[in-house]
Parts: sequence; structure tokens; C-alpha cells
Amino acid sequence: MCLSLSDCQTNVTNKKPSHVSITKVKQFPGSSSFAKRSMWTIDQLRQVNGCDPNKDCPEFDLAFDNAFDQWVAGSAGEKCTFIQILHHTCQRYSSQSKPEFVNCQSKLLGDDETVDSVVFRCKVFLNRMRKEVVLNSRRQGRRLLLEGNSILHSAADSVTSAVQKASQALNERGERLSRAEEKTGEMKNSAEQFSVTAHKLAMKHKC
Repeated sequence: MCLSLSDCQTNVTNKKPSHVSITKVKQFPGSSSFAKRSMWTIDQLRQVNGCDPNKDCPEFDLAFDNAFDQWVAGSAGEKCTFIQILHHTCQRYSSQSKPEFVNCQSKLLGDDETVDSVVFRCKVFLNRMRKEVVLNSRRQGRRLLLEGNSILHSAADSVTSAVQKASQALNERGERLSRAEEKTGEMKNSAEQFSVTAHKLAMKHKC
């Protein structure tokens, strides 16, 4: 599993005594919200394994009372930030025995001042991420709206074109009917004239 700082969160309540939990969340494609998958209290954490203290690597493991999670962070820097915050939180809020941090670089388990600076940078990073998610959602909404308007305009153009073609066809048919009626009238007049002429000839022949 690939980890970003928003996928695994350490939460501290404001009420006394403080309640600290580690929550695993997941963001699904196309959604700006996060779904909670698993949650443990800080006292259930037994071991944090950095996997290799001699190099910067993204892998680390979290062992709880009844669970074991293997993680691959998005980068070695994200892993270091998370372990620093987690170590600081455990030292401050664990009410029982502190969890064991093994195979972690010593620089990650430093003093509180360094960790507080990291926590501040982490909060800034998370706030920026949230703003980007909101901005991307708004951009996507505007894009979908524009696409919808484009589809409506295309549909309207298609309907207009179809109406114009139908109107043109009706006009052409009306013109053909008018011409046919004119020809029928001409033929009727010719027939009447022929009948009158024939009648005159017949009367002359009788005389």
C-alpha cells in the first residue's frame, strides 16, 4: 500500500484526558472526502519499525495489539515526517508503556522543538492539500458544466437543423402541390374549351 500523509492520520482530541488515535483513511477517485478504514488508539501501538536505519527508504511497519500493517510511503521524506510526529505523540500522550521504535534513524527521534517544527510544516502541507482538493473539485465541476452546456448547444443545433430541413421539405412539397394544381386547372380549362368546340362542330354538322 502506498502512503501519503493524508492516508494515515494521528488524531488528538481537545477534551481532557486527551484521547489519541491512529486512523487509516482512503480517498476514492473522483471524491474529495476520505473514508475511514481502520482505527487504533495510541496505547494499542506496540512497535514502529523503520525497516532500515542506514538509508532513507519509504517502507515502515506498524504493529498493534491485534494487527500488523506494512506501509510504503509516497517518499522517504513523508515517512520521516510521519515517524517524527508519531514518536512525539507517543512520548507525550501514551498512558501505558511507550511503543518501541526500531530500525529508525536517530534524527527522527529528536527533541520536541524539532518535532513541533515538523508538525507545523505538516499542518501547512495538509491545508495546502485540502485547498487543492477543493480547487480541483470546483474546476472539475466547472468543466462538467461547460461540457453539459456544449452538449445542450449541440443538441439544440441538431434540433434546429432538423426543423429547418423538415420545414424546407414541407415548403418544397407545397410548391410541387401548387404546380400540380395549376397544371390540373390548365388541363381542366383545355378540356372545357375542347368540349365547347366539339359541341359547336356537332351543331354545325347537324345544320
